[in-house]
Amino acid sequence: MKITPRAALGSLFVLAMAALCIRLGFWQLARLEQRRERNAAVRAAAALPPLPLDAATARALSADPPPHAWRRASASGRWDHAREMVLRGRSRQGRPGVHLVTPLLLGDGGVVMVNRGWVPAPDGATADTRALHGEKAARIDGVMQEIAAAGDAGMAPGAAGRDTTWQRLTLPAVRARMGERVLPLVLQRLPSGGGQAPPIPVPLPEPGEGNHLSYAVQWFSFAAIALVGLAILIARGRRGRGEAQPPGG
Repeated sequence: MKITPRAALGSLFVLAMAALCIRLGFWQLARLEQRRERNAAVRAAAALPPLPLDAATARALSADPPPHAWRRASASGRWDHAREMVLRGRSRQGRPGVHLVTPLLLGDGGVVMVNRGWVPAPDGATADTRALHGEKAARIDGVMQEIAAAGDAGMAPGAAGRDTTWQRLTLPAVRARMGERVLPLVLQRLPSGGGQAPPIPVPLPEPGEGNHLSYAVQWFSFAAIALVGLAILIARGRRGRGEAQPPGG
């Protein structure tokens, strides 16, 4: 059976695409396994007793932040409203708003950033938070979250806003504002069962598995379609050549 160069190249292309789809399918399965391992670590951390943010805990957090992420913690101190940070682009139930992150000055001289919750903002970027300052002393219960190592450097909102806003917290931005004594994790305030007056605590995301499994099935399906299609074309080509063969040839 003679194979034309065009047919050979077409077959190689289909096989290469099928191999790529299979590779992408296994990549999605690997990401799913990583996601499941992370979810298990999150659930294990959430089940541990709350951490008191004292001097000893602060040293452990600063030395190795990742293992303390998703741990419940409690902190007592005084608000530093003058250096709070506004995270722009945070909607709630379809309404534009921001997240208000306020430094809490701990008794030992350390600082922990506290995500106090969502505040409505018509432009999704700026909010007058002076009415939300309240008492200086506070005790906060929350969950520790990692602060990103890098990100945007902040955006001046213009004449309509009083503070610079950020897309997300980053260690360089936080330390530039608060100094080196700030902890490398943010304490996300938990709902306390009270009213819905701003700032409204932000619920923690559910540790779902994402779409990795469905994506893997799609990639494997694409590979199967390509291989089955190639097999059909080869079979038809053989049958066509057999029918074209003259009797006794």
